[in-house]
Amino acid sequence: MTTRSSPRRQAIIHAALDCFAQHGVEATTIDMIRTASGASTGSLYHHFGSKERIAAEVYLDGLRQFRLQQGEYLAQAQTLEEGIRAIVHAHVDWIVENPAWADFIFHRRMVLAEVAAEPVLQGELQSSFAEIAEWMKARTQSGVRLRWPLDAYAALVTGPVHEYARHWLAGRRKTPLADLREFFAEAAIRAVGVAG
Repeated sequence: MTTRSSPRRQAIIHAALDCFAQHGVEATTIDMIRTASGASTGSLYHHFGSKERIAAEVYLDGLRQFRLQQGEYLAQAQTLEEGIRAIVHAHVDWIVENPAWADFIFHRRMVLAEVAAEPVLQGELQSSFAEIAEWMKARTQSGVRLRWPLDAYAALVTGPVHEYARHWLAGRRKTPLADLREFFAEAAIRAVGVAG
């Protein structure tokens, strides 16, 4: 999977994310993004067309970047237990390394509706789920059987990390998320019931 982004496009996305984090999506203007990115107004409209489209692309590109990292982590895992640990580690590490992006994804899904990009998100999520399902299927053929639907396990594996991360990013939890990386991984492994 590629991120399908030119360096100029990526610079605009990162500049827009900074503007949105600092001013909010509503208060951010195209001119603010243009100034922060060093792009011309024509370049902004050429790549995106509108501020709303930029916001949607910030959201979607964050998910794509996360999927790349998760794929790299999963590629190193050999067993189902290692895979669950890899998924949790990927979530924790990406959120810690990209707090503004994670916060944007957690709280700004509505930007997709403004430009009818929700189907694109659903496609991204389905692709991600299919990749994990294929990876897990290859590991469960050797004797480990999952009793419940895969999407139910996803809630056990990533749900607690996301819940804590939302509060941590908002300053309502003091223990750094990175310090709880193994706690969440071990909890996910126990919850799924594949500990060796």
